[in-house]
Amino acid sequence: MKNLHFLRGISYATLAAAALTLASCSDDDKGGNTANQELGIPDDSEATQAPVISNPTVTLPNSAIAVKEEKGHSYLAIDMTGVWDESTGSWLKLIGTADKSKQNIWVTVDGKPKGIDVYNVADDNSRTLLADVVFLVDNSGSMSEEADAVANSIVNWTAALTQAGLDLRVGCVGYGDDSHAIDGGLNLTTTDALQEYLNRSTGTYRTWNFGGDDAEALAYQARQSGNYENGSYNECGMVALHFANDNYKFRGGANRIYVNFTDEPNQPYGKSIWSVEYLNPENNNWKASFGTVHSVYSGYERDDNGYWNDLYYEKPWLMSAYTGGSNIFVDGYASDWDLTTLPVTGAMQNSSVIRCTNIDALNDGNSHEIKITVQSLDKAVRAEKIINFNFTNGVEE
Repeated sequence: MKNLHFLRGISYATLAAAALTLASCSDDDKGGNTANQELGIPDDSEATQAPVISNPTVTLPNSAIAVKEEKGHSYLAIDMTGVWDESTGSWLKLIGTADKSKQNIWVTVDGKPKGIDVYNVADDNSRTLLADVVFLVDNSGSMSEEADAVANSIVNWTAALTQAGLDLRVGCVGYGDDSHAIDGGLNLTTTDALQEYLNRSTGTYRTWNFGGDDAEALAYQARQSGNYENGSYNECGMVALHFANDNYKFRGGANRIYVNFTDEPNQPYGKSIWSVEYLNPENNNWKASFGTVHSVYSGYERDDNGYWNDLYYEKPWLMSAYTGGSNIFVDGYASDWDLTTLPVTGAMQNSSVIRCTNIDALNDGNSHEIKITVQSLDKAVRAEKIINFNFTNGVEE
């Protein structure tokens, strides 16, 4: 009775004010309605369950995931390159929670659907997205016909993409000579610096030796550390991929993109770490944040005719298949292509950023399951990707 008497002594105006204060604090603390309104992101209460994908038709590209802050509110940002719709021959425009009749991408965290908005670069390049691009270049003797065309196309391509709303940093790794698995490279830098590096010489020698301020450190890792020897010194794009992933200075929150140029199989010489199967999502080795590989293959062996051999002569384009990248076959002189017309260009120009808020409660030091689901309206494009992410330190686990 005493408590009841106390409550009766409080005016309704006071109770209303207290309730409003508590609600307001809850919104601010948990990134609720206030955050959604100020950031223009739909609230979780507006989200619907993602469709169940039982028979995927594509592999979603690996993505950069980061916790960011804007206007005093935290939100999760998923930066993903374009998703190809083979049925229409076009890039899929991603649509989030705001238009449920056309929604084709969903995000859940620990099984709970999130309200998401989607920013598509192709619609509006007023925002600049970060992309760190590393070219893996087979510079063995058999690539002599392609080498100059590859280098010239890289220079023209990087200049063109800068115009498309992408903040680029670019680098390269040369691999495949007869003395070392890795024989040259340039850490992530500006397009002008990459152009200068590639134009030091001609042919396959363009990507021999190391450039940049950390050239000596890169040369040590490649030639003396023993970390990147595959035993045969043959063409192994996977060694080049590991070398860049381990040693290059990627920017936080940047989407990592690799383009592998080769005319030979991936040759791991029996070592599973250098095998394309290392990238197979079923093996849980290569994290989504590590990046997507796009392949340009100019070799003659393309059919399943007994030539391919696991751990020795592997299809290099599987590096793309396993990471959600694109692959293209070109002629042996690389005369029928330039990078601006390849799928990797469209993938980057059709990048999207997916955002959701109400994430403060997830900042508990534990790993949380993020599931990205994509299904086009005609269901021709069906895919999902699961990423385990620690919101406290912003690291994929």
